[in-house]
Amino acid sequence: MMRCAGARGWRRAALLAVLALAAGACSPRRVAEGLLLGSHFVRTPDLPYGDDAQQRLDVYRPRAARGAPVVVFLYGGRWQSGSKDDYRLLGDALTRRGMVAVIPEYRLYPRVRFPAWVQDAALAVRWARENAARYGGDPANVVVVGHSAGAHTAALLALDERWLREAGVPAAGVRGFVALAGPVDTAWTDPDVQALMGPREGWPATYPTTHVDGTEPPLLLLHGADDRTVSPGSSLRLAARVRERGGCARAVVYRGVGHVEIMVAAAVPRLASAPVLADIAAFVRDPRGTTCPAVPAP
Repeated sequence: MMRCAGARGWRRAALLAVLALAAGACSPRRVAEGLLLGSHFVRTPDLPYGDDAQQRLDVYRPRAARGAPVVVFLYGGRWQSGSKDDYRLLGDALTRRGMVAVIPEYRLYPRVRFPAWVQDAALAVRWARENAARYGGDPANVVVVGHSAGAHTAALLALDERWLREAGVPAAGVRGFVALAGPVDTAWTDPDVQALMGPREGWPATYPTTHVDGTEPPLLLLHGADDRTVSPGSSLRLAARVRERGGCARAVVYRGVGHVEIMVAAAVPRLASAPVLADIAAFVRDPRGTTCPAVPAP
């Protein structure tokens, strides 16, 4: 499915101009946070979900949250970089939509190799389910969202049931999964990625498509048509494969959106560059209804 991005170019240009003018003393991200972060949420940082120093997470909750849906967000960075501290604007955006956001840090290459970050993500999901209620969230309404490398991890959690099972998450413990710009149907060709994914004979286990059997939870795959880092065909192919096996999956491709821009659209929806956050929110409300093929009337 191809969707047109919003055309409110003046709003985007104006905001970017303000950021550029204000960026002299600190990073554009920090400037944007200063301008855009609201007071509607409470952030609780650096909560441990495991024993390792990297196994820490931040929780963002609306001030009046009670029984809110919970989104566990896995950031990207080629499995080698990234920080939960870079996603305060996303926490702001999700809480404005009435969701509790859980954003974990996780172990990265070269300190670890596959599957360490997948195991960390599964532990973070377990933590979210076990602790959601104390932050105003609903432990029975958890969705996992990932971008780029984080989207790959989210897809593996969705399709290879062993990771959540081994972490102690019950079957059907996650209502659905969203992958933004994920390398979810590809082959590892770059030397650094080949190294971090471990021995070549183990690569099939790292490919989400290996594990498709049609019984997985609903899966929403969002991608930018202008993505030059990960081809949108990756999301389209995985969605088609899941549907062929009888599962619930949907792919949406946004015109004029690239690999980073899709994340910006989710975190700063007022730019109106693409309805990424709206599509995530609709999925969180009804994962199955937004991804399952319509059943023809008898």
